[in-house]
Amino acid sequence: MKKALMMSFAIVAALSGETIDEAFNEGKASGQLRITYVNQDNAVDIDTYGTSLGGQLKYETGRSNNVKLGIAAYISQKIGYATGDEEEGKANHDLFAANAKSYAYIGEGYIDYSANDFSLRVGRQLIDTPLADTDDIRMHRNSFEAAIATYSGIDKTTLVGGYITRWAGYDSGDDITHFKKLDTADSHGAAIVGILNESVENLAVQGWYYGIDNVSNILYTDATYMISVNELIDAQFSGQYGYFAEKKSSDVDGSVYGIAGTFNIGMVSLGAAYNKTINDNGKTIVNGFGGGPYFTSMEEMSIGSMEDAKAYQLSGELDLASIGIKGLMFSALYGNFKSAPADLNVKEIDLIAAYQISEAFSAEMSYAMIGDKNKNRLNDGIHDYDGGYDYFLLRMSYNF
Repeated sequence: MKKALMMSFAIVAALSGETIDEAFNEGKASGQLRITYVNQDNAVDIDTYGTSLGGQLKYETGRSNNVKLGIAAYISQKIGYATGDEEEGKANHDLFAANAKSYAYIGEGYIDYSANDFSLRVGRQLIDTPLADTDDIRMHRNSFEAAIATYSGIDKTTLVGGYITRWAGYDSGDDITHFKKLDTADSHGAAIVGILNESVENLAVQGWYYGIDNVSNILYTDATYMISVNELIDAQFSGQYGYFAEKKSSDVDGSVYGIAGTFNIGMVSLGAAYNKTINDNGKTIVNGFGGGPYFTSMEEMSIGSMEDAKAYQLSGELDLASIGIKGLMFSALYGNFKSAPADLNVKEIDLIAAYQISEAFSAEMSYAMIGDKNKNRLNDGIHDYDGGYDYFLLRMSYNF
């Protein structure tokens, strides 16, 4: 990371005043306006809800001497009358900073160098890899402090490498606006190396290594094969494997396997997926830094942090583009998650509607029903409780 920072400083220092002026004159501002409402109806605990109006404002300079600069502010303003009272425990914190407060922070701020088939970006940025990703599921995406290099000079192959030090966002834990270390085990960061290849027709393969300091060494790979029968019918088959090797007693250790298949017939898609983890006693795999790559992941549930987990998912999707309603899609998913060591058996049903009204404007709704009928024991050590809940999200976004 230090070497990458020194390189970026050298790049900026090499620019003359004239070229910097030129870059700013060719700069471009963009942004997104977003309003989001969430409601969690708990089986036992107090129900919570929240509403936020916000989005992001971004400015990126033009490219000069192969260099450009970018910065983006992420903003979430609580709408008080449409958000539960914090003192009564009714405020949903998913859209806000600590104590259900509004927030504004610099989510992106980077130096980007690109020449021919090579690019290097240093600073706060968006990253999408299997075990470190943006996971845009609430007000803002996860973003990372990192140095990431990409090379695409090999035919149908992309090489990625870099180092991540900190991250912020919904998945990062308490106070989503604060850039924090990658893990509570006081990790200093993660080295990542990846290769993506599509040299075989209809086959996409990727392989990744993540060396997370004081946590785990991780190997991950997946492959997807497409089969097209005719203009109306096609199928997709996927497989994945991940290996986690524990470091510093982090308890992140084990293996995960997954298979998935999707059949598309006209406007209808039907899918099925299965995941299994194998762990020693007390060990688990993790989602990484984001939503995770697992085929059975749902709106709420995932096999991440489960010991000896088994999960399957059934899904159906309806795309109305073929009958003239372009951009409107409906999805329904059913998932079942089990962990024998934890005596866990959770079912989830997701109903999702998404409408891309125009290039600028989109709306989406999701309703997740989590059925947890396990014997969850209260602190009194005697009584059980139902840990299930329903989660509703409505989000509208306008890009400019």
